[in-house]
Amino acid sequence: MKNVSEVFVDKIIENLIENNSIAVADMEVYKFGVETTILKTLHYTSYFVIALCMDKYLEFAIIFTVFYVFRRNTGGYHAHTRMGCYLFSCTVIILSLFATNLSFNWWGMTTISITNLVLLLILSPVQHINRKLDPEDIDCFRHRLKIISLVFLITYVVTTGLGEIYLIKLYTIGLTMVTLLTILGKLQSIRQN
Repeated sequence: MKNVSEVFVDKIIENLIENNSIAVADMEVYKFGVETTILKTLHYTSYFVIALCMDKYLEFAIIFTVFYVFRRNTGGYHAHTRMGCYLFSCTVIILSLFATNLSFNWWGMTTISITNLVLLLILSPVQHINRKLDPEDIDCFRHRLKIISLVFLITYVVTTGLGEIYLIKLYTIGLTMVTLLTILGKLQSIRQN
């Protein structure tokens, strides 16, 4: 039996076929695209609502930017179901925003950030059962991760020079969340093999 989201996606695809917007042969590709777009929209809308409810929208924007840029190149933990993914990712956002209330000194945050970068460079990219990486993919992700890490370090130094320690905290939180998910993803990958 189909759930509500599957029925909704099927209706959209049927409508596109009836209007000759897509070919029947391409139905599965478009179905995947529509489903992914709806899920991403639900996730991002939920994250934004969480940030608004916690009155931490600026914090969310900065933490999520760091998180998203690194996460696209490191891989990491993936829940087994869509609902699990949704609940887990919302929990990560909530924990990240709660972490903004913690107190860290600059040295502590710098130590954490450097440790995170080293771990990410060692562990990444994390393979997942749904996406096996070939050697070219691995090289590409590692190369991009090195560039992103360099940009992160430069931004970190400039932000420190400007005395914006609160921003350093937000960068550190975003990077820490990525590192934790990368470690969890590595453990998940080892368990699945």
